[in-house]
Amino acid sequence: MNACTRLLAAAATALAAIAAHAQVDVYSNGNIYTMDPDLPRAEAMLVDGGMIIGIGSAADVRREMQEQGIRVIRKFDLGGRTVIPGLIDAHGHMISLGAIGLGMLDLRAAASYEDVVDIVRDRASHVPAGTWIVGRGWDNESWADKRLPHHDALSRAAPDHPVWIARVDGHAGLANAKAMELAGVTRATESPEGGEILRDERGAPTGLFIDNAESLIARVVPEGLAGSAEECILKAQEMCLAAGLTGVHDAGVSPAEVDVYAGLESQGKLKIRVYAMLHAPDAPNFFEFRAPIDTFKLSVYSAKAYMDGAMGSRGAWLLEPYADRSAGPDGRPYTGLAVTQPDALEELARHALAHNYQLCTHAIGDRANREVLDAYERALASADRPEGSPEPRFRIEHAQLLDREDLPRFAELGVIASMQPTHCTSDMRWVDARVGPERAEGAYAWASLLKSGATLAFGSDFPVESHNPFLGIYAAITRQNGDGQPQGGFHPDERLTREEAVRAFTLGAAYAAFWDERIGTLEGGKLADFIVLDRDIMTCDAAEIPQTRVLKTYSFGELVYEAK
Repeated sequence: MNACTRLLAAAATALAAIAAHAQVDVYSNGNIYTMDPDLPRAEAMLVDGGMIIGIGSAADVRREMQEQGIRVIRKFDLGGRTVIPGLIDAHGHMISLGAIGLGMLDLRAAASYEDVVDIVRDRASHVPAGTWIVGRGWDNESWADKRLPHHDALSRAAPDHPVWIARVDGHAGLANAKAMELAGVTRATESPEGGEILRDERGAPTGLFIDNAESLIARVVPEGLAGSAEECILKAQEMCLAAGLTGVHDAGVSPAEVDVYAGLESQGKLKIRVYAMLHAPDAPNFFEFRAPIDTFKLSVYSAKAYMDGAMGSRGAWLLEPYADRSAGPDGRPYTGLAVTQPDALEELARHALAHNYQLCTHAIGDRANREVLDAYERALASADRPEGSPEPRFRIEHAQLLDREDLPRFAELGVIASMQPTHCTSDMRWVDARVGPERAEGAYAWASLLKSGATLAFGSDFPVESHNPFLGIYAAITRQNGDGQPQGGFHPDERLTREEAVRAFTLGAAYAAFWDERIGTLEGGKLADFIVLDRDIMTCDAAEIPQTRVLKTYSFGELVYEAK
């Protein structure tokens, strides 16, 4: 085979199929970055039936077409534009993103608690009394007054409407008095295990509910306030395709939502590839009585568990107490929250190994990451798996703060680090305050993990962060915010190269979903998932990357988005 072109790299069966219809599409005059180390750059690409059957230089592609008797039925001039594989977000939340797109209150731009209250007051003035007002995205760390809010102002602004608004990380929520009344929360209500009801100096609830305590309010909030699951998924799909995402790992879905996805695919409406992680409590029953799903656009063979909360709301589980909250309400050293007990996670990992599904566990604090690695290690060591079982490819979602001793264990155990670069550039404002500068050396340690041999899969955790993957690529290579701060980047030794960052959003994310034999690179025998950009993100000034526009998005050779 000509190594420069890798033409017709699929097996003999693919050659026979090509000979049968000998009609393909050719994309030429492109600046193609393939992410294939054997052929990193190309000018032209041949696509037949949604599959890449050839890629290489223009001259070699023409020669191979002549030799194989291939007749082109459509020609596409890329006009010198940059082409890369379709980007994959390895951790997002489709229904939540779609809900914002359909009008749920988006509080991410609120510059103060007063802004939040004003937004809620305005919504309350337009809907009948008793209507739930739900939103998400407020971030006290971005306000001049960084204190966590109290419900009083919110309750005065909307006394007749129950209000429930989630913090940006999703691991804390603020309820007004009406919502707490409907939920039956009083001064006497106790915090559940793995959660906390924050209280004022008089012992009354402030309206803030952390991690597992959020369920006290969430259980009474009606479903589908912003739209049905189908409507939300379709809206999120529209938003993601426009951003250059051809695949998404939906991090936490119910069996009913799996059925919605399956219905959309059967109707031909699902254009984006979805790897759906079942909520961990649903996984054992689902995989004991239903076979894993691996269809054209939908993959369901994984579960999403939680070990801790988030650093922003001080729910991440740490090895040592928080630097800015050394003691809890009981006076004991405060190290965050264990949302799930390690022995329960180990049991789930054993079940996953026995039933051939993948386990993906949310872990942010250094204690949480260690406990997950320990649980995985024990389960892997004792597993009696049938011969021919697929490799586990267990994952840790976020892996934000790591003790240096635990860094090499990802590669040793084959655990994938599923991380979100924009979490670093959003959180770097307060990480040192939370854990101190010494422990912060282990925060968002992408380069160290990569050097140790671990696989990185990048995403955004949308709508916690923007679903725009170019913001993530920029964050990964600079570790700076949009204003170019801090100078040199936050802990700059952990910056990645552009190729490493893009690879984590393509082949790394594909590997994390067992899709690496299908997509993630542009090479013969793989699906034609690719995007056309308005600039060369590999050579332009780094500061320009966040402004990248996606001109066209192709999935399986189908044009699924075109910029107006």
